[in-house]
Amino acid sequence: NYSDDNKQKREKKTKIYNQRFRQVEFLGGGSYGNVYKVELKDRPGEYYALKKFKDIRNNKEGFNVSSIREITILKELNHENIEIIIDTFYGIDSLYVQFEYVDCVLSKLIKTKLSQADIKGIMLQILTGLAEIHKNGVLHRDLAPSNILINKKGVVKIADFGLSRFISSPDRKMTRGVVTKYYRAPEIFFLAVYYSFSIDIWSAGCILAEMLLCEILFQGKDEIEILTKIFTLLGVPDENNWPDAKQLERYLLFKGGPPITIKKKFNKFPSECIDLLEKMLVLNPNKRISASEALKHPYFTCDPLPSKKEAIAEIVKNYINTTRMMNNK
Repeated sequence: NYSDDNKQKREKKTKIYNQRFRQVEFLGGGSYGNVYKVELKDRPGEYYALKKFKDIRNNKEGFNVSSIREITILKELNHENIEIIIDTFYGIDSLYVQFEYVDCVLSKLIKTKLSQADIKGIMLQILTGLAEIHKNGVLHRDLAPSNILINKKGVVKIADFGLSRFISSPDRKMTRGVVTKYYRAPEIFFLAVYYSFSIDIWSAGCILAEMLLCEILFQGKDEIEILTKIFTLLGVPDENNWPDAKQLERYLLFKGGPPITIKKKFNKFPSECIDLLEKMLVLNPNKRISASEALKHPYFTCDPLPSKKEAIAEIVKNYINTTRMMNNK
């Protein structure tokens, strides 16, 4: 229902977009839009990530609320370890958001078997960004290695705020089924509608564990299998370790013997590392450590010390060069 004047303005802006950028590669898509790697036409070699939100002509209410929320949240957050919006502009019936293009995704870098110092350096930056997100009253709700970017300067950036939201009040119900399933806290599996920052801490703990093991900690073909793996490691919910679990809508009674425990599964790693994992991967969400508390944990001050950005940048550089060589074969 656009007027002719508005339509002409949008067509003009679309032409400007087509004149400014050349599409290089499709990076991925979701329920609300697609992301492309684009190059500035007048500056070859200068790349950006461009997110195109889906056509609104078939949506009587305009853009999806989550799309607007993502942009609003990112404009509120301004931190080195959080992706930053460079520009936003309209096409005829689409909204474009321009981001820094980052060559390296943590999910791919994990496979290179990072050193203990590098794992600490990356985790330290993730928690720094997460602490800033939480300080601003925002839940990320989809923290996963595929949403952690690392640029050529060795700076880690938390990305993809499509499921994020502000916490307005503790008694307001929230969306169920958030977070990629392998990094999803048990209370979300049980359909909790009241949850807080601790769901992101659980995800961060899963990411740390994955960097250490070079494999997904709680991988399963479905929710029951994932929950079984969680409870096999940490124990079955009971009155002692998670008294509120039975009140959740989809609570299931699991049978099991004594848990494997984090201490036993990660016994080849330093005690400080094990202790941090035990404080992040806690069944009871009220008992999990906060991001700001985790940053002060002895894990980050014992040997080996966390890698600096320059060292992480070298890893990213080597990864990019190796990938290019393989692609050119």
